[in-house]
Amino acid sequence: MIKLKLGVDVGGTFTDVVGIREDGKVFFAKTPSTPQDQSIGVLNGIRALLMQLQAPTDCVTAVAHGTTVATNTLLERNGAVTALITTEGFRDVLHIGRQSRPELYDLHARKQDPLVPRWLRREAKERTLHDGTILVQLDEENLKSTIRDLLQDGVQSIAICFLHSYANSENEARALAAIQEVAPNFPVSVSSEILPEFREFERMNTTVLNAYVQPRMQHYVSQLRGRLDENGIHAPLTIMQSSGGMMTDQIASSRSVNTLLSGPAGGALAAEFLARITPYHNIITGDLGGTSFDVAVVHNGTVGITGEGVIEGFPVKFPHIDITTIGAGGGSIAWLDAGGALRVGPRSAGAVPGPVCYSKGGTEPTVTDAHAVLGRVGGELLGGEMKLDVPAARNVMKERLASRLNMTVEEVAEGILRVANANMVRAIRVMTVEKGIDPRKFVLMPYGGAGALHAVDLARALDIPKVVIPVAPGNFSAFGLLVAPIRYDEVCTYHKHQKDVDLGRMEELFNRLEHAAREEMRRDEVSEDAVTFQRKVDIRYFGQAYELTVCIPSTPISQTVWNQLVEEFSQMHQQSYGFRKDNDPVEIVSLRLSVVGKMDHADLYALGEAGNGAPEPIAVRPAYFSKKWMQTKVFSRDQLKVGDQFDGPAIIEEHGATSVIGPGDHLTVDERQNLIVDVAGHAAYRAAVDAAE
Repeated sequence: MIKLKLGVDVGGTFTDVVGIREDGKVFFAKTPSTPQDQSIGVLNGIRALLMQLQAPTDCVTAVAHGTTVATNTLLERNGAVTALITTEGFRDVLHIGRQSRPELYDLHARKQDPLVPRWLRREAKERTLHDGTILVQLDEENLKSTIRDLLQDGVQSIAICFLHSYANSENEARALAAIQEVAPNFPVSVSSEILPEFREFERMNTTVLNAYVQPRMQHYVSQLRGRLDENGIHAPLTIMQSSGGMMTDQIASSRSVNTLLSGPAGGALAAEFLARITPYHNIITGDLGGTSFDVAVVHNGTVGITGEGVIEGFPVKFPHIDITTIGAGGGSIAWLDAGGALRVGPRSAGAVPGPVCYSKGGTEPTVTDAHAVLGRVGGELLGGEMKLDVPAARNVMKERLASRLNMTVEEVAEGILRVANANMVRAIRVMTVEKGIDPRKFVLMPYGGAGALHAVDLARALDIPKVVIPVAPGNFSAFGLLVAPIRYDEVCTYHKHQKDVDLGRMEELFNRLEHAAREEMRRDEVSEDAVTFQRKVDIRYFGQAYELTVCIPSTPISQTVWNQLVEEFSQMHQQSYGFRKDNDPVEIVSLRLSVVGKMDHADLYALGEAGNGAPEPIAVRPAYFSKKWMQTKVFSRDQLKVGDQFDGPAIIEEHGATSVIGPGDHLTVDERQNLIVDVAGHAAYRAAVDAAE
């Protein structure tokens, strides 16, 4: 009997499944998402793959899952009714926040309302000092009375965040025990477990976010686990973290905040994997699905990870892949604003009702409808499983937009794509140009169902010379789930001026973090030989408000290691801010440890079969480029071999995605079956369009 490891990624429109057989061969399936209950779509996708292989359910040995449950809970504001228990006198920290203003010159800017209203923010009689000294012991009886009142008020989850609990968590631990006495098994999030770091506002926000999404995440994981078991799939279930590592379903249920960026993380991990086995070590990723466009950067073979960010207006502090997301996708709706200008997104038709051409009840023109009208996609998707109603897309585009703009349907459809592309270009610039990165020195790697439809246009706009379209781009994020390692991130605050730093104490604290990490890996049954550690230090110049994170060797901390740390920090500061201050003292803030349980993926992404260099198209159909219909060759991705090459315009069709190659562009299939597109410059593109019949 064959053995399969499965990766399942749930998107706004489709659920993608990738199966890896024990010999390294990879299989793909794609089914519509079920927003009302994601677990149904997950099971449908798994069944489709098993049916394709005619394999029994007990052949599945592992299920790795990327989910948007926590993300959608926050986006839709339908999380648990959450209460906050904090130190007496600090109930308004959530409201006060930081003095910084995201919209400095917007006179009408409004602050985000906290997830916990003021009447559900209660105070506890306790106080811990910054050095960990307990000034006031927790009044447990008073707290129990508070908890009983909150339960009567219909609270569904509780967050505990006491002042300076990162330095001493005793009072928080006693509070948790008191709550469990009153309400056993009640969802409680404790800041010293979720984020044991200084900065009360960020720590409180992150803990509240965990409490807010945890009940829904717990329910979903339990429901999915139950459906898997009911269908004879008893394999371990792991969930993708925002940091790009996997965690068990039990950990995901308790640390749900770490799954807020679970969805887009898989694709970034897959791009990192490709960067290590191909010549393309510097990659800009573009994950374009039905509802969103996610951008990440792989630099020198490593994807960027940050320790803080803002999600839906809420500051958070936890390790996550550095990704920017905008509301742009195949389902993004085209509309006219009050001034009559054409706009695209962020509102999306999603999976239900979907684009008009899907014939599922959609009534508003979308980006996918524009591609259908322009011949970029044919009359069917998913290998013929989904038929497209192109006339319906033309009609709605004419009625809603073209007639009002006094333009042809083709002009409007191309305008929709240009507006959508402009939005995506801005997102890429945020992750590159605004961070001092030159996109011209990178390749663009598109994935998601719609990524390869837009890739060459995006690359041309940014003067990116090459586009690398991976195998099965529509399932690429799901593939990333299977190459992602088990990973945990530990942290402790050690706030010291340079003159007060005790190198021995630093080593002691790192050893303590390492011991905790080893226990977590042992619990997840990861072999000791497969575990690696990465030490990091949050460091800044004395007097600064924010710090940079610098990696240090996993060796005993000596003066040499310290000197290296300071020098690397100064170099990073120079790169990030344009200057360094060699005569200023530094101070360290936090110590971090990343532990990774590596997996063997040597057999994945095998070398392809060589072709004759001149593949035959399966069809020729008209497609619209730059105000002109052109006869465009259509190729089947399955029939392309290593070494095959041709010039655009061309369209490559496969089960889960469609790739568009523009006039003047040149495509070559590399040894690992990636499609390598040499993007024509603006002048060459224009000349190719003019020369076309």
